[in-house]
Amino acid sequence: MSTEPRHSPDEPLDGDDVALLADLARIAQALDPVPDGLVERSLFAVTLAGLEAEVMELEYVRVPRMSVRGEAPPIEARTITFTSESVTVMISLSPVEGGRVRIDGWAAPATSLRVELHRPGSVTETTSDQDGRFVFDDVDRGPASLVVRRADDAGSAVSTPVVEL
Repeated sequence: MSTEPRHSPDEPLDGDDVALLADLARIAQALDPVPDGLVERSLFAVTLAGLEAEVMELEYVRVPRMSVRGEAPPIEARTITFTSESVTVMISLSPVEGGRVRIDGWAAPATSLRVELHRPGSVTETTSDQDGRFVFDDVDRGPASLVVRRADDAGSAVSTPVVEL
């Protein structure tokens, strides 16, 4: 029996090749299916990477301890700070009705900025005031990233890493 291939790798796929690939796809799907949401999360990450923005580093996350006697805290609040060479952004997450979250943010140095909230499948934009303060009300929980640009569009965009709201 010859171990030489019957076809050149440069030849187009024939019916046998297509059938074999379909069988392999069916077996892979049955044994190791793609996790729910992976495609959406991957497309979201690729979209952010495509912005070619300077990426901020996650500086720290602070979760205040408000529980009494081991009970879960009645109010959830998280503060997250991102830093880069050109800007620092701090956001505070507060729960709102319906399991959603409010994002209060501050950017330094203080100036008017365009702030984009990137979520899988959507982008919401707001403008900070002259003190660098901005708000996104009533946001669904899940993966998100912020992209910050000067309001006059001078300079490049700066993006935060993806965080879970």
